[in-house]
Amino acid sequence: MAIAQDGSQAFGIGTTTFDSFVVESFSKNHTSNRVDIDDGNGEPLGSVVVPGRIEFSLTVQVGSGNTTPTIGQVVVYGANSIVVTDVSEEESQADYRRLSISGYRQLN
Repeated sequence: MAIAQDGSQAFGIGTTTFDSFVVESFSKNHTSNRVDIDDGNGEPLGSVVVPGRIEFSLTVQVGSGNTTPTIGQVVVYGANSIVVTDVSEEESQADYRRLSISGYRQLN
C-alpha cells in the first residue's frame, strides 16, 4: 500500500524552530525543466518550461541549546517552510555552532 499525503497528515515529522540564530547566508533557487516538442519527423516545433521545486540553502549560527535538524524535518525561516534534505554541522573552539542546511519548499 502506497503512502499518499493529503496535506493534513504530518507523518511524525516535526518542525524545527531555533530559539536564537543568526543567518549568515541564504539562497533560493527556482528550478525548471525544458521539454522540447518535435513533430513526427523529429523537426522541432517548440518547447515548454515545466516549473520544478523551489530549493533553499542557508547557513546559520545557532546556540548550544539548539538541536541539529534531521533529514525530513521542516525548518521555518521567515515565510519559508523548508524540508531538510542535507545538513552539516561545523563548530570551532569558543564559537557558535554553524549549520549548513539544504532543502526544498514544503508543498503543503
